[in-house]
Amino acid sequence: MKKMHSIELYAPQIDAIIERFNPKDDFITPDIYLKLEDIYSIFSCIKSRGDDEIRQIWIEVERGPVEAFGDYEEYKEDGEVESPEEFEQMWKDYYPEGTKWYEFATSEYKNEKYFFFNDKLFCTIKDEGPQPGNESFYFEEFEQFVTWLRVRIIKETDKLRQNPLAFNSYIRQNLSWAKRFGRIIRKEYWDILGDEAVRLDRNLGEETVDKLKMLVEGVKSESTVYQEEMTASIFFRICEICYDANGYFKKAEKQLSPREKYINMADGRDAGLRNIDPDSPEAFYDWYHSGGTLGAHPWEICRGGNSTHISLYVSEVQGKWNITLAGSSVGRVEETARMAVALSDNKIPLELRDANEIMRMVTGIDFIGIVPDNIFPCYCHSLFPKEDKIIDFMNLDYDKAISLKIIEKAFWYPLDEIILSL
Repeated sequence: MKKMHSIELYAPQIDAIIERFNPKDDFITPDIYLKLEDIYSIFSCIKSRGDDEIRQIWIEVERGPVEAFGDYEEYKEDGEVESPEEFEQMWKDYYPEGTKWYEFATSEYKNEKYFFFNDKLFCTIKDEGPQPGNESFYFEEFEQFVTWLRVRIIKETDKLRQNPLAFNSYIRQNLSWAKRFGRIIRKEYWDILGDEAVRLDRNLGEETVDKLKMLVEGVKSESTVYQEEMTASIFFRICEICYDANGYFKKAEKQLSPREKYINMADGRDAGLRNIDPDSPEAFYDWYHSGGTLGAHPWEICRGGNSTHISLYVSEVQGKWNITLAGSSVGRVEETARMAVALSDNKIPLELRDANEIMRMVTGIDFIGIVPDNIFPCYCHSLFPKEDKIIDFMNLDYDKAISLKIIEKAFWYPLDEIILSL
C-alpha cells in the first residue's frame, strides 16, 4: 500500500488552482517529479486506449463549506456582494450540487508523459527526470494539488480493483449530466425554450423553407453546376444578391455598388481582388491562379469567427467556375438559407455545403449535440457518431429548470467503462 499524506481540497479550491495551470510554467521539482511518476505508475493499472496510452478516470469532489469558496470580506471589498446571504447565494449558484465531477487522464508519447485535468493539460514530465525549472507564486498550490491528486488516484484505483462492476455502476448512476455526451432533437429543444427559442422555420417563413427544400433536393431543373464565366464584377454582384437577400443595407446604403457592399461586409483580406480589372475574365483567372490567395480570405463574404462567418467559394474547374455557399452555424444559418434561395431565384448555379444538415436544422428535425461543460461547444463533430450528422453543439443550460427538461428529453450516449489492465 502506497503511503498517503492526506490533504483536503474542495471543488472551489481545485477550480481556483487548475484555472492557473499552465504547462509552460515549470514547477517540476524532484519531489513533485517523483509524485507524478508515482501517479502515472499507479494509474497504469487502468487499461489504456489509443496509440498514446490514454487512460481516464472520474473523480467526485465535495463542494465543501462556503469558506472553501472564498473570503466574504474580500468579495464585499471588491463590490461583488453586499451581504453574507448574497455571498452564500453566489457560492450556491456556482456550486449548486454537493459534489462536482472531474476527469483525470494521462497519456504518453515518445519519452514524455502528459497529465490532464478536466481536459486541460497541466503538466508533462520527461523520462530522463526533472529538468531545471522556476518556482512561481503558485508553486505551493501546485505542489498541494499534486499531493492531493496522488492520494485520490490511489483511493479510486483501489476501489476499482476491489469491485470494478460497482465502481462503474456508481459512475453511470451518479456522474453529473453536465459531464456527459448526449443529443436532443432541435424541435424538442425549441419546445422546451418556448417563446425564448430561435425558431429558424418561423423566422424564414414557409415560402423560403419550401424553396430551400426544392434547392436541396435538386428539384429545380434549371440549376447547373458551373458558372461559365467569372470576373470580379460578377463575383461582387453574386455577393450583392446574398447581401440584399438579408437586407443588410438600408436606405442610402442601398445605393452602394456591389463592390462597395463587399468591402463593407467581407473579411477584408481579399488578396487584391477589389483592385483587378473588374470586367476581365482573364484578370480574374490570373488573380485566382497567382498564388496570392493563399492565406487570404477573399471568399469570406460575411466576416465572423472561425465558425460564425459565411463564405462564398469560387473554384475553377476546366475553364468553368464552381460556386459553393457555406455557413451552417446556427447563428448564421438563417442568412445562409436566404442567400441560397436568392441565388437560386436569380439562376446562379451553386452548391450549398452541408445542404441536408442545414435543411434538417431549419426544419428542426436534426440533432443538437450536448457536450460536457468543460468542452467549448464548437468543432465537436469528431466526438459524435457520423451517422447522427450533428453539426451544432451546446452545453446544458445554466437554468436548472431548463436543464432538467433537456436531460429528460435527450438521448445520452453510453459511458466508456473504466477497465483494469490484464
